[in-house]
Amino acid sequence: MTYPGLHPGARPVVAACFRQTRRRLAYVRQQEQQLARWRGFRREVAARTCARLRRETRLQLHAMRQLLHTLFD
Repeated sequence: MTYPGLHPGARPVVAACFRQTRRRLAYVRQQEQQLARWRGFRREVAARTCARLRRETRLQLHAMRQLLHTLFD
């Protein structure tokens, strides 16, 4: 993903933000895979937390993309 109007010095910062957000999504996916080991209330709480984190992280990625498109396309 390239943004021609983006200052060259800002590119590493933007890339780092995207990388960190994608790492968080990977972490949430890993936690969801471990849910099969848990039972009952603990599993339900963990499942809801993972769903919330996944939703928030995807919204964050979407917002970052929209902002960059708006500013630099």
